[in-house]
Amino acid sequence: MKKKLWIGIGAIVLTLGIGTAVYAADAGNSTFQEMLPFMKKMHPDLSEQQLNDMHKSCVEQNDSMGTMMKSGGSGMMKNMGSMMNGSSMM
Repeated sequence: MKKKLWIGIGAIVLTLGIGTAVYAADAGNSTFQEMLPFMKKMHPDLSEQQLNDMHKSCVEQNDSMGTMMKSGGSGMMKNMGSMMNGSSMM
């Protein structure tokens, strides 16, 4: 009985995790025109050019983060990983 319960919980967690990852990957591919109505609501005082610049900045920042994570992350990220694994940084 306990084994079936743990298998069911594991399947649910795995399904939700995969669904979240797929949703997050898809949400990152929005264009400026798709985001413009939301950006105007959040920043009504900014011009369309300023909103466009903000969008470009966010896209560039996300691209650089993705590249950094694919290349092994920064030193700080590696140190965080070693701290979580219980190894000493010194």
